[in-house]
Amino acid sequence: MRKLDLQKSIESFALFDWLMVALALLGLIVGILSFRLGGGYRLLTLLMVVCEAILVYGAWFAPRRLSVTMLRQPLVPKPTVWIKAVFMSDLHAGSHLPKAWFEKVATAIEDLRPDLILAGGDFIMSHADDMKCVGMFSRLKAPYGIYFTLGNHDYLDDPAAVRQAVKKWGYSDLTNSNVTLRIQGSEIRLSGTDDTWYGRPLVLPARQDSAVPHLTLAHNPDVLLDMQEGQTDLVLCGHTHGGQIRFPFVGCLDSHCKFGRRADQGMKIINGIKTYISRGLGEVGCRARLLCRPEVTLIELGI
Repeated sequence: MRKLDLQKSIESFALFDWLMVALALLGLIVGILSFRLGGGYRLLTLLMVVCEAILVYGAWFAPRRLSVTMLRQPLVPKPTVWIKAVFMSDLHAGSHLPKAWFEKVATAIEDLRPDLILAGGDFIMSHADDMKCVGMFSRLKAPYGIYFTLGNHDYLDDPAAVRQAVKKWGYSDLTNSNVTLRIQGSEIRLSGTDDTWYGRPLVLPARQDSAVPHLTLAHNPDVLLDMQEGQTDLVLCGHTHGGQIRFPFVGCLDSHCKFGRRADQGMKIINGIKTYISRGLGEVGCRARLLCRPEVTLIELGI
């Protein structure tokens, strides 16, 4: 397992911030010189202005533009009950993210008044002690419970401490386990798997009753490598952040999972299984997003 220097975060983003400032200054200088040269060089000035705007927006504004994605997903052919489930993933506490951002996210989830909340891991960036930065999520409530699994970043320091902190919030650990909820006369089976990088994910057992809808919570889409069509009705996962930087007509360059860009974001069908991949709420690698706003997902589940 990765060894950490506990005196610093693995993702401070200080170098990235200075690089962005340097690029912004360079673009400003080139733009001014091009404008003073006049003529066709002014097209270069216009290009510099556009590039500067994209750089500033992607580095400092887009990562704080929270979006709420709303979906409606029946898990059986003729649902008799619809429940509101909120899915969140990849908080990454302890990097550059201020408490005000997490307050904003927690308040947004409260305003949705969910029946059920599911958290897909990566609560921290690198240090278990940073769980204190996201204590406001302990105030979240849902009548049918709040369930979680851990992500790869949660394992970098002290996964037991992260797990215990989340359980103290009142969340139920769904790692390699399952539970059946009875809601207004209907049932839904929830199962969760451990992280595919550092945990010990267990293959889900065969379904005993195909009439009972089944939802699986995971962190990494790669869990689907060991799943087959019919094993579950819907998988919720995160990890990819949607690629963070996306390009028109191209999408992301890398999703950091074995499925590649096939499993970057949104609703997919992987190995015959419907899968929703969240863009997450934090960043890694660089403190930037483009065409990939952080999200909380509200899914109306028909059971």
